[in-house]
Amino acid sequence: MVAPDGPSGLGDNPQAGFETSLADYQGLYRLVLSAYGYRCALTGERFLPEGGLIHPHLEAVAIRPRDTGGPLTITNYLAVEENAGRAFRAGHIVIADDFRILLPQPHRLQPALTRRLGERLFLPAEEMFWPAKEHLGFHRRLVQRG
Repeated sequence: MVAPDGPSGLGDNPQAGFETSLADYQGLYRLVLSAYGYRCALTGERFLPEGGLIHPHLEAVAIRPRDTGGPLTITNYLAVEENAGRAFRAGHIVIADDFRILLPQPHRLQPALTRRLGERLFLPAEEMFWPAKEHLGFHRRLVQRG
């Protein structure tokens, strides 16, 4: 029996939603960490580059999540350490268009993390890698709705 071609994705045509490969994600992950100089954008903490596939202390966090239409581009990602990333994803940390770090719910943050946060994002040296204001605005609106 021959599998049908077409929009079902059972033939030679790719299924919708699977256009981005793992290699694309890995490449972006490495680019984000490198552009930020292995430094957390929220706390400024610096880490040594690691040779493994995943850095043990840093992650690349989407500002506008992919499932809400966020693009797989460096201007939609921040390099952050684990605790800061968790707080950012939960909406306890947001970023103004001028890159100031805002705490809409400071009581929800661990005091140790609050003390380590900078007043402004620690940005990559290259301006073309800075977070896009449209993604920062989307994240703030998403947090306000939640």
